Amino acid sequence: MNLLALLIGTVFADSAYWTGSRASRTFRINRYGTRHRARVVSVTSTPVGDEGGCEDTVRVRFEVADGPAVEANTSIALRGPTGLGPGDPVEVAHLPRFPEKVVLLGFPSADGVGLLGYSCVLFAVMTVFFFWVAARIG
Repeated sequence: MNLLALLIGTVFADSAYWTGSRASRTFRINRYGTRHRARVVSVTSTPVGDEGGCEDTVRVRFEVADGPAVEANTSIALRGPTGLGPGDPVEVAHLPRFPEKVVLLGFPSADGVGLLGYSCVLFAVMTVFFFWVAARIG
């Protein structure tokens, strides 16, 4: 019984760590990232869900101060359709050490990783706690 609780807790803790690290990176990019004006190179739409929604991955090109031009996909998909097309100007942010990890500013992302990460951690802790209590009682 305790092994099952440990396994369930480990799976949810791993999921929480992965989603939490993505949320943390996105927060750092938005808060501390270098901002640039960029041009859209292409937009790729991916269908999501049964209601006909989509997520857009945007490829942008921008100049960095101490190097060649960078062309990168947005790290996190955007809730589409964004209405963006090739050549449109946008504002992006990235961490100086990782210019290929780009976040498009001013558009809602399709990544609700923060809430999901906290939910996974809470569920993992509660699962382990309830199995621990059940083992102590029984």
